[in-house]
Amino acid sequence: AFMAGEYLAALFAEVGKAAVKHLRESRHANPDWFDHRFHLLVPEEEFLDFWTASGDNVVSVLPMGGKVLDLCSGDGFYDYWFFRRRASEVVCVDIGERAHRQAVRLHSSTNVVHHKADVLAWEPPPGRFDVVVCRGAIEHFSQANQQAIFHKAFSALCPGGWFCGDTPANKKSSTKMLAAHENEWADEEEMRTELARVFPTVRTRALVSKQRTTLFWQAQRPQ
Repeated sequence: AFMAGEYLAALFAEVGKAAVKHLRESRHANPDWFDHRFHLLVPEEEFLDFWTASGDNVVSVLPMGGKVLDLCSGDGFYDYWFFRRRASEVVCVDIGERAHRQAVRLHSSTNVVHHKADVLAWEPPPGRFDVVVCRGAIEHFSQANQQAIFHKAFSALCPGGWFCGDTPANKKSSTKMLAAHENEWADEEEMRTELARVFPTVRTRALVSKQRTTLFWQAQRPQ
């Protein structure tokens, strides 16, 4: 039984590599979302030290049975695998057609619901959520639209709730990390300054990795 298990584990690793090769070939050259299954299918390439930190940043302030709103939720991987077993309700919003289809197909459940909508236009119920998430997406918006998202998150949170997210840091103001990015933050100080325009309590940290520096925030609506 042990040898059979070892054989199947090795086979799974090779099948995972082949699956990712075909999935990548079927995608656009510059996709607007990331297929987070790649972390598991090709861990040597994609099991990077910062990707689970995005989940931990939310879980650490999410109470058992709490409600989550995920703005720019992508393929819903984090909502399904990190938040679903802890939250009583997870509401996901993303404008991408392909990302939405994959989220509905692979990462839906009785307490995880996906909406295909523009987060700037979509209006959440006020005061409902314990945590609002904007993970790996805020850099795709202009400074004015970032502020609009912060106000939307503040309104959606219940008193004492947390707005959580992360973004890659870019100290090279003259060069964008990706062409689709509109406003990238250089460091924690800039991130705190922007969030503090809306949230009186802001906690931040930076995780320095080989590939990049990731900025994390937790901003609280007052009790």
